[in-house]
Amino acid sequence: MIKVTILEKEYKVRNDWEDNTINQLEKPQEYINNLPKWLESYIYKGSNTPVSESKLLDFYIDWIELFSDIPRNLLEEVLAVKDEENSIVFLFDSVSKFLGEPTQEDIEPNDTITLRGTKYTLIESVKTAGGIEKLLGGATYKHFSEANALAHLFQNKNYRKWEYIARITAILFRADPNEQYNEDTIERRSKEFGKLTISEAYKGYFFLSNSLNSLQKSTLISFQENQENQLTVYQKLLSKVYTIKLKLMNWLKKVFTTKKA
Repeated sequence: MIKVTILEKEYKVRNDWEDNTINQLEKPQEYINNLPKWLESYIYKGSNTPVSESKLLDFYIDWIELFSDIPRNLLEEVLAVKDEENSIVFLFDSVSKFLGEPTQEDIEPNDTITLRGTKYTLIESVKTAGGIEKLLGGATYKHFSEANALAHLFQNKNYRKWEYIARITAILFRADPNEQYNEDTIERRSKEFGKLTISEAYKGYFFLSNSLNSLQKSTLISFQENQENQLTVYQKLLSKVYTIKLKLMNWLKKVFTTKKA
């Protein structure tokens, strides 16, 4: 959190992921969804088309306003544009990260998240009779399918809503490890999880994402090893068949040679 003093009064700028809740990022996301094409190209596609400096400054002020309690008239009439500690450019740079998503360099993954002192843990893995650990083994089909569908929607910028992160977290993280799937319980928890900071919500989101990627890789390796084992068995079988054929041909040669003699 940055504290800015303007005309002897202190204001706050929420410049870190931990300063913002899921609910607080809904309005900035709506702003992103309605960006004019020229601005979207400039921000996300690196367009080289010249951009009006006045229009760009309007955008900077809009964006700062979404993450601070600084009145717009002060942003427009008092603060310098650049080259000062509390300039428009400086403040915009401090909140420009919110045009994208957090990374694992910003937030360390964890299987436990905390809200108002209550700990919520990712649905536990279980071990099969063969001793294999099954990720989210305690989850039902409904748990997994809904969370997976929402994750795909969230990753698509055209359909992104921050409430999806709250819902995914509410589905897969719970205070009671024995809780069964219940739509009403998940809905209530989802609304409550809108108060999670982005850093707290993404700890769980990143942990889940990493776990699923690891599972996918281990499954692929297991499949490849299985294919190699099957190939080895097949090769051994072919070798045995070839050996039997060779022995049979040698035996037939001896038989026919003996008959001719």
